[in-house]
Amino acid sequence: MEIGQLRAFVTVAEEGHVGRAAVRLHLTPSPVSRSIRALEHDLGVELFVRGHHSLELTEAGRAALPRIRAALRSLEEARFAARRAAGQLPPLRLGSTHFAPLHVVDRVVATICAFLPGAPSQTRAADAPDAPDGGLVDLVHNPSSELLPALDRGELDLALVHLPVDDPSLDVLPLVAYRLRVAMRADDELATRTCLHLADLRDREILLTPTRLQPLAMRRLQDRLEQVGHAHVVTMHEQDLLLLANTVRRSRQLTLTGSVNSGPAGRVFADPVFALVPLAPGEIDFQLGLVWSRATAARDPRITAVVDHLRASTPPR
Repeated sequence: MEIGQLRAFVTVAEEGHVGRAAVRLHLTPSPVSRSIRALEHDLGVELFVRGHHSLELTEAGRAALPRIRAALRSLEEARFAARRAAGQLPPLRLGSTHFAPLHVVDRVVATICAFLPGAPSQTRAADAPDAPDGGLVDLVHNPSSELLPALDRGELDLALVHLPVDDPSLDVLPLVAYRLRVAMRADDELATRTCLHLADLRDREILLTPTRLQPLAMRRLQDRLEQVGHAHVVTMHEQDLLLLANTVRRSRQLTLTGSVNSGPAGRVFADPVFALVPLAPGEIDFQLGLVWSRATAARDPRITAVVDHLRASTPPR
């Protein structure tokens, strides 16, 4: 069996769909399907029941899944132990949601660079193959729905995601809470307001990004909208920030986002044709936190060192 086959199996099992799994693995669907077929051939069993639009695990697949996850974690542990013994520690792998404010991401990266002794202070993006070797941080940006399973599989060491997180195997350090803004056309009648309450939006259509990208945080947001009687919520099928901005520009729809300095989700509304008006305090506060696996921290003391420094410099809430 090849490691790629095992990773393909776990990802398809989590997604229930070859196409979505291929996106996560940065592959096309064909090699993912071939990997699954090859693994089934090696094991001598069918791992999935193949439907028209989705895949479901067979009984054999359900039995194999936790063991293959454990095998992938063991391989990661072996990789780390070997490099530590050779004095070649790998970079810490940090994942971040696209919606994380940039200053929070920079703070975590700076902490890693400042408090891990004996390594050069350089970072590289995981998708930049020509970046210099020997950096302290491999930084990747993905939805929270992909970052949390990657932590569990041992493919990431730390992740910045929106809270809450309900996985008991993960530890959480809250870092920052911030108010959402209502994004609209600059000529909207609400654009001149200094702040808005959710009740002010009750008769307006609100466009939201897909729930699956940040399931718990987005579900909390939708529950809050329902509490105030807001029945006009439209959820996009895909995560496309440019499409989101263009839709708001062409229509009277509103959306909820961060400030223009909060990351890509806010920056798409930096054009003067848009206005961003903050929600009143307490209406909907989003919280961002650093998350890590207890199992990974137990074998890599660098994670605890970074978390301790960030905890000491984070004001109590």
